[in-house]
Amino acid sequence: MNKIIEKLKSIKRLLGLSKFDWLLIVVGLTVFSVITFWTITKSSIWFDEAFGAYMINFNFAEITRYTAADVHPALYYWLLKLWSMFFGNTELALRSMSLFFGGISIVIGYLLSHRLFNKNVARVSLIFMVLSPMLVRYSQEMRMYTLLTAIAFAATYVLTFAVNTKRRLPWVIYGILVGLGMWTHYFAALIWIAHWLWRADIIRRLTTKGKFLKAFFSKEWVLAHIVAVGMFVIWLPFLLFQMLSIQISGFWIPAITPDTIINFLTNVIFYQDVGNVTSWLVLGFTFAVILMSWLAFRVYMSQTEAVRQAYRLIIAIAFVPVVLLFLASMPPLRSSFVERYLVPSTLGIAIFIGTTLALGIKLIRPKLRIIAVVMMAGLMLVGVTNVWHFGNYSKTSNASNNTRQIVDAIIEKSCDYQPIIADSPWLFYEASFYATNKHPVFFVDAQTTYQYGSLDMLKYNAEHKIMDIDKFTIENPIVWYVGLPRGAEFKAPYSNWEYIQEVSVNDSINGKPAYVAIQYKINASEVVK
Repeated sequence: MNKIIEKLKSIKRLLGLSKFDWLLIVVGLTVFSVITFWTITKSSIWFDEAFGAYMINFNFAEITRYTAADVHPALYYWLLKLWSMFFGNTELALRSMSLFFGGISIVIGYLLSHRLFNKNVARVSLIFMVLSPMLVRYSQEMRMYTLLTAIAFAATYVLTFAVNTKRRLPWVIYGILVGLGMWTHYFAALIWIAHWLWRADIIRRLTTKGKFLKAFFSKEWVLAHIVAVGMFVIWLPFLLFQMLSIQISGFWIPAITPDTIINFLTNVIFYQDVGNVTSWLVLGFTFAVILMSWLAFRVYMSQTEAVRQAYRLIIAIAFVPVVLLFLASMPPLRSSFVERYLVPSTLGIAIFIGTTLALGIKLIRPKLRIIAVVMMAGLMLVGVTNVWHFGNYSKTSNASNNTRQIVDAIIEKSCDYQPIIADSPWLFYEASFYATNKHPVFFVDAQTTYQYGSLDMLKYNAEHKIMDIDKFTIENPIVWYVGLPRGAEFKAPYSNWEYIQEVSVNDSINGKPAYVAIQYKINASEVVK
């Protein structure tokens, strides 16, 4: 027992937090959880979520196989499978794993800012981490971005210990976290590059000319990366396959524009594209950018070198990945700039805002201090309300997901055991999540082109696949056929299907026609055409 108590005391000394700090963290996590839970099940799951929800029906070896054929590594899906075994596979259960890791990210962010600066910085930063619209948004989604954020900040926290010691253990832990980050999302590499640049800057300032490379590639640094590469090397062939066959095509990611980075920042602050920002929010955003830029410069120039070094680390995490991804998306390269890939940077920006305001309090007038904090928090609160309103509305396709609503509408109008047939494999993934025993969902194999690896789960499994439409409709003479014509004509796929009735659901955000489901009676005496 004494050993356990001593161990807990050593952990407390390592973390350096008081009881009041832990109380603030609990309060912050409570607020964050309420904000996130408020609308966590408002939106139907969309394809990427449905892909993961479908995948966890398979065993771990099959998950690895199907993930290898897609565009991401496997760690998130393994964890989602484990999570579902304990908490179930409802929307709330599966999405709550992202909320869990969002909360872990906030705790580590607090520890990091407390360690790098002081308790005041950590406490002010907590406000902006809790109110970060992008963190709230992706803590509501069944995807790997908050897991990536938690790993990235854990690695950053460990790095701050490792750079000040020659002990191997912190470097080994750092290497493990780097490896886990790569197993979560390939663009974790953007954070690791930010770490490289920060470390290079430190060594440049401390070493004489000609000794930089030797100091940079120290035994400890090399050891950490041997550990990381050793963890990930088995997946490298799949990474190369995915990059060469899928991601290099950039099949859905829009090209960058001069507004791309500004657009990213407006989403970070109030979760809205710059083109849709109203005039008063434009004014608030412009003032915030000017204030934070001016104050950041004043703060940096007024601090000791030790604090500047810490400040540069926060700046690196917050902004280096954004710039790198933008540069990597410039022609002739294909664009890879997707805002959700930068969720770790959004948390970094929240800490940057909190650090700048906390350290800059003495540099501005008392009234302006209050105005600055209230204004930044107010803008982010606007962002949170935008998250509540838009949910998983796709800003790329300008459409929201209402698959749950159309399936519910079908069930309401349907008799038991009338199957639902999705007009595409993409819709099948989404609709099958809401299927019931009395209203199963299917797709037609002959109508499906298995072009992408994300369809391998359907290609190599017979479940819910209609191989013979004539045989299927003889056994099921009344079916529902559902699709997303979005205002275009939607008709029977076969000539012997006779119209009975239909239901439709408009887009919940823009109100435009979206989903249509038509009930058909099949005339088995006629030949399918």
